[in-house]
Amino acid sequence: MPNKIVAVIKREYMTRVKSKGFIASLFLMPVLMCGLVALSSFLAIVGDKTEAMRKLVVIDETSEIFEQMQEAIAKHPTFQHNGELVYQVHRETATTQKEKTALQERVRTKKLYAYLEIPKDVFTNEDVRFYARTVTNSNVQNALRRIISDIVRDKRFAESDYSRSEVSQLMRAVGFNAYAVKSGKGKDGDTKVESSIETGARLGLGYILIFVLYMFVIIYANSIMRSVLEEKTTRIVEVIVSSIKPHQLLFGKLVGVCSVCLTMFAIWVIFGVLLVMNIEPLLSIFGIDSLPIQFIQVIETVKASSAAVLTYFFIYFIIGFFMYSTLYAVVGAICGSEEEAQQTGVPLTMLVVIPFVLMFQLFRIPDSTLSVLLSHVPFFSPILMFMRINVLMPPLWEILLNILVICATVLLVTLISGKIYRIGILMYGKRPTFGQLWQWMRY
Repeated sequence: MPNKIVAVIKREYMTRVKSKGFIASLFLMPVLMCGLVALSSFLAIVGDKTEAMRKLVVIDETSEIFEQMQEAIAKHPTFQHNGELVYQVHRETATTQKEKTALQERVRTKKLYAYLEIPKDVFTNEDVRFYARTVTNSNVQNALRRIISDIVRDKRFAESDYSRSEVSQLMRAVGFNAYAVKSGKGKDGDTKVESSIETGARLGLGYILIFVLYMFVIIYANSIMRSVLEEKTTRIVEVIVSSIKPHQLLFGKLVGVCSVCLTMFAIWVIFGVLLVMNIEPLLSIFGIDSLPIQFIQVIETVKASSAAVLTYFFIYFIIGFFMYSTLYAVVGAICGSEEEAQQTGVPLTMLVVIPFVLMFQLFRIPDSTLSVLLSHVPFFSPILMFMRINVLMPPLWEILLNILVICATVLLVTLISGKIYRIGILMYGKRPTFGQLWQWMRY
């Protein structure tokens, strides 16, 4: 490799690694991801609990539900905050539409949190109606639904020849455990199967890696675009290309920035491996003697699959990064301002966003014709094919063919982009048209 390219790689690498942004991202991104998971879990548990008292009116046309419902609400954790009941439930009557309209007005003006209308025929087939300013609080609605359903069922049981316990025993659910049949043999020589916990652990690892790939491409490919644009607008590039060829400059930038991403990820992997290897001694510090069996299964699954998964991740990351970043560099070369570059780069961003969004639907049917075809679209492959590898491993020949096609695509994109780049970085003024870009590609 020519010394000039090495110099560009070293400059791009050291400039970013020594920056405060790299150090901050190195530590803050894992903390931020863990914090978002913890915050989501906390919000799911806490919901919208508040110390403010909320008034809930119940219109009980049956005259048989309200008292039991009031007792159940007083004991239900959904309606409590720090052990104190924060919902004031009382009964009212509203037989005319005018009275119901007045209740709705009280809800609208926040004098009531909500009101519940229990019809007289609720024991047969009528629905309960819930009115509030917003119906997005599913926790409260589900709790009320369960409470009323239990009361109604008890009433039905009381009027029948069966008790609730007898019916519950007859209608008890059957346990259902799912196992994925894998290729190869297990420890006992039988066909290898994988439990849902092991599958979930492997999918979780795959999601994390795909998210890292997505974020790195979005962040650092844009960084390359801004770097090229800055060198062009400040005319520094005119000095640089006097001593190095444009395609060498582009290649050096891509390798340097890609190395920055791999360095950051390698540090995360090392810390992750050390954490998993020393998880029990670390937990003993907090007085935890043993881990749940499910957690042990997750760790063992991650250990068993991490080597192969990480290998494929690095392959698809490097290929995908070069493919996307080359296009972003071209955008920076043909544009004359930051705003213009952002607008032009929207279609490129969609090439990353679309497969990322599709992934959440296609992972349910990884062997379907649609999933297979989309995973072989070169610009979608780094995400969708890697998703398929984590969910249902394709044949080795299909993976190798996919990698070969992507590499050929990267080579073609690099050749075309290099021709546009070498002219675009020295052109100023109006952004070139498609016709002009076609002419540049033919030079």
